[in-house]
Amino acid sequence: MTKLPFISVIIKTYNEEAGIEKTISSIKKNMGVYPHKIIVADSLSTDNTQDIATKMDVTVVSLTEPEDRCCGVGHQLGYLYSEGDFLLLLDGDMELESGFIEQGVSFLLENPQYAGVAGSVEMDDVDSYEFKSRKQRLHQIYPIGDCSHLGGGGLYRKTAIDEIDYLTNRNLHAYEESELGMRLTHAGYKLHRLDVPYFFHTSYTMSSLALMKHRWKGGYLFAPGELVKGAFGTPLFSHALKTIKNEAIFAVYLFILFASLLSFNPILIGATSLPLFAFIGLKTIKNRSIRDALQSVLNLSVFAAGLIKGLFIPLKDPKTPPPHTVINEGKK
Repeated sequence: MTKLPFISVIIKTYNEEAGIEKTISSIKKNMGVYPHKIIVADSLSTDNTQDIATKMDVTVVSLTEPEDRCCGVGHQLGYLYSEGDFLLLLDGDMELESGFIEQGVSFLLENPQYAGVAGSVEMDDVDSYEFKSRKQRLHQIYPIGDCSHLGGGGLYRKTAIDEIDYLTNRNLHAYEESELGMRLTHAGYKLHRLDVPYFFHTSYTMSSLALMKHRWKGGYLFAPGELVKGAFGTPLFSHALKTIKNEAIFAVYLFILFASLLSFNPILIGATSLPLFAFIGLKTIKNRSIRDALQSVLNLSVFAAGLIKGLFIPLKDPKTPPPHTVINEGKK
């Protein structure tokens, strides 16, 4: 009888008391016959996330320093306690869909050149511009077939991750999956997204402005700068620059626009302002909403500012484990 592969499921969390029970329950329900270990990697939550996870008898590990919180540190922390053949990555606001594990494992066993596989994504109905825009672009964010990275997580071959030294970059407040995809591609591996449901995602309920403030305070908006700074001087730099090209282009444009305003030359100001008004007009037509168009400009402006700030944030060695503690040793 063929031995079934062992799967380490890593859930990254920060204040996910509203969803973590559903996440863990969906995993226990849909892992099928595969032996597995569930690891909740928590970024020092201030709510009951850790208590809920502990009561569900899973392994819980937590950061000990608040300044280490970021999107990239969670799955990397869980990776330190992983074992077996495959790694399944989820967030604490996701629910694993039925049938993905069987098809994902089958795909990786049959295709050794692939380091990871994911599936399609379902989202709830949302009111904020950010998540409405994301839902409209699901086919672009989560493209079916071979892809450069697996946004939202996926099922990874552990030997491939071991080969590239670390899972996710503990410095990054976003783009950690893109950076992982770059390193795996550089190592000669491929990634694929199956046309089967992978997870259901529950979105933030806060307004667009509140979400933007939240992301600035949490450092999410600094990620473009962190990504290109970390990749500078490596073979990944051109890929990193391509990943954040929209933010970079808009940052350069805003610099030019600001310089033109300081010139007090009406012709120059009019010429440099034209692309901005054209962008707003096209967005208004596409979204049938000038409010959404202006929100898009605001988002790009804040991301551009975040890019600049991210360039000046000191980076740690991504292979060095962050200070942490084990809250609970769960059963396999």
